[in-house]
Amino acid sequence: MRAGQMGRMLRTSCTFFAVGVWCWAHGQQWEVHNMDNAGFPSNTVVDIAEDGAGVLWAATDWGLCRLENGVWTVIQQQPDGLPSNSLTCLAVDTTDRLWVGTISNGIGVFDGTSWTYLNNTNSPILTEGVRDILHDHRGWVWISTELGLHVFTGTDWFLYDNTAQSHQGYTFFGPNVRSVAVREDGLVAVATLNAGLTYLSETDFIYYTASNSNFPDNSQNAVAFDGNGDRWLACPSGGLIWHSGEHVGGPWFQYNAFTSGFPNNTLLCLAIDTIGHKWVGSETMGVLVFEGPGSWYLLNAANSGLPDDHVRSILVDQEGNIWVGTNTGGLARFVIDTGMETPTAAQPRVFPNPFHDRIHLDLSDRPGTFTWELNDLLGRTLQRGTMAGGALVPLDLQGLVPGNHLLRLSDGDRSHTLWITRMHGIR
Repeated sequence: MRAGQMGRMLRTSCTFFAVGVWCWAHGQQWEVHNMDNAGFPSNTVVDIAEDGAGVLWAATDWGLCRLENGVWTVIQQQPDGLPSNSLTCLAVDTTDRLWVGTISNGIGVFDGTSWTYLNNTNSPILTEGVRDILHDHRGWVWISTELGLHVFTGTDWFLYDNTAQSHQGYTFFGPNVRSVAVREDGLVAVATLNAGLTYLSETDFIYYTASNSNFPDNSQNAVAFDGNGDRWLACPSGGLIWHSGEHVGGPWFQYNAFTSGFPNNTLLCLAIDTIGHKWVGSETMGVLVFEGPGSWYLLNAANSGLPDDHVRSILVDQEGNIWVGTNTGGLARFVIDTGMETPTAAQPRVFPNPFHDRIHLDLSDRPGTFTWELNDLLGRTLQRGTMAGGALVPLDLQGLVPGNHLLRLSDGDRSHTLWITRMHGIR
């Protein structure tokens, strides 16, 4: 997915109802495009792309849709030349050609007038089922399939898989590749199904799995680099994973129902906007907007009018609009009400952490009354209370057993979850 410029993230003031979640009280917040109002051939939108001219493309399971100058056009196999109506992914290359992946008919490349095709009869691609396509800053094409990762440099083809013939001798733990991201320095992050997280560079190859490094999830549905070059992964059972720092030896952090209170750990897609928010599509809970550790909220059918909580694809367009492709509700663009107030997104600071017997919460820029609750990692409440904001607030935790705990803080409108650690031993 291509991330464009992100505008202000705005919200209403309304009643807090779950950790990290607030409701959107101005009714319908999504502009929906579907079979009824836009002539889509299907309401199942599997991927979204935008070209350099701002034309929006939506891939469905029964054809391709194009939005140009406010008008939708449907493109199908007959009579338009689409290689198949059963689509899987979209990508736009450096010359503004649209690449369309299909379930069983390879790839179609559209230059705005005519189609060319790539399949296993005219290219080295081993299978005609394509999971994902990425064009990097060099113009290289990365094609993810269940039989390996195909790379086309413009002149040469390479294949990375789990055999001894894998390019450069880099043998993957498994061949089923789901998604790829490429950093400006050439580092390639490869998300796989059941084969861990793999990194490639010109001189380096490494993968992380549950068996070789206790990596939290061997499967990932999507991967993206943030503005710092860190990696973020949307996983089918492990929630959201942040792999920070160096790709060799850097720490990772996991955010899911257990550590962060997510309603569901099944995440399908991911996009990062230019202010660092992670927009994550899930199978059952809609869109999770992750602002930072302990600070997140949901946009779903119940609180914002999202047409379907099963989200298949997300795009941040060039103007900062958020587009969401759903499983049964069509395509939705998030509409920001300009009358809403801007939230304070910064996470409250806690120090020292780890600690011995006391922490301090920096609430100096947050007036009002806060409720707090301390939980263990099984979700059991250990302590709770209230505190006044607008100052540096001490919290005495001498009776707490050593180890990791979750401190949940709310002002009635917004919640943060802080991970704190009491040290072993006596200071």
